[in-house]
Amino acid sequence: MGGLTDILFSICAEYFRGLFCSLQGFLVLHKIDNPPVSSSVTEHRRQQQQKSTTSFQTVLEKRRQQELEKRCSKPPQTEQINKVSTPKRIIRCVCANIASVLLVLSIAFFVKFAGQNTLFSSFVSCLGSFVLIPVLIVVRLLSILWFADVAGAALRFRGQTGQKIPDYARAASDFVHAIIVELVFLFQAMLFFSINLPIISSSLGFVYMALLNSLYSFDYIWMSNGVNLNSRIALIERRWPFHLGFGTILTIATNYSSNFIISGCIFGALFPFFIVSSCLVDTEILSTLKGNNNKLNFPAIPFYCIAQNITNKLSLAIFGRFF
Repeated sequence: MGGLTDILFSICAEYFRGLFCSLQGFLVLHKIDNPPVSSSVTEHRRQQQQKSTTSFQTVLEKRRQQELEKRCSKPPQTEQINKVSTPKRIIRCVCANIASVLLVLSIAFFVKFAGQNTLFSSFVSCLGSFVLIPVLIVVRLLSILWFADVAGAALRFRGQTGQKIPDYARAASDFVHAIIVELVFLFQAMLFFSINLPIISSSLGFVYMALLNSLYSFDYIWMSNGVNLNSRIALIERRWPFHLGFGTILTIATNYSSNFIISGCIFGALFPFFIVSSCLVDTEILSTLKGNNNKLNFPAIPFYCIAQNITNKLSLAIFGRFF
């Protein structure tokens, strides 16, 4: 009985830990462009070492050093200007997605106000579709670009730069593999929601959506560290209470509306904050790959097993091999 109590306590502790970690991105937004403390200290030490060595330089070497510093003085200013715009990009992403939600609600209001079976309502609905579809496409594309910028800023904030991808073919294959697995997993979640079991279906659907949203959030940092999809899924399944808590807020927000367009816009507005949060906690989460599982006394659950099997069968049927 005591062992079961310890397992339940560990699951609850991991869940609330993930829940609180998911909020860190909202707290550091105002200072995301500031360099990390370790980088600042390292830079300060380097400058002190340069100052100490200049006392032993000749006049010609000092003059060359001054000319080199003048040449390199402009790029950091430009880089600083670009860095300042990172919070503004997040705000623009939020505003663009909120504006899309308001546009959808406005069109729905005019159609409802005009009546369902009138010519005017049909005209408003068609006109709204022609206006709405291009707007949503533009917002989606801009959001993807902003997401990448936010992930880069979050990596710089924690003192890490994205690693170069040595094998682009393998990276592309892993990217396509991830898309298919995530789509199949999303279909599973939607299937759970559609089952007519009041509590069980909604609970299972919520768990799957929370784990999927957590995987979305951590994809940027894990891919920049060269972690392949199978390892990313293993991390999710090994620490599933943490990732369940991490994806809870985003899942609740996106389930607020039954309209998938509005849910997608809400997701786009909140997702940058969770990217930042994932970058801040990733160092400890990645330690699970290194065998530091002593503190995890709850079992791993293969949530992605069905999605991976379906994806592997599709890959074998289409490409003749597994991803």
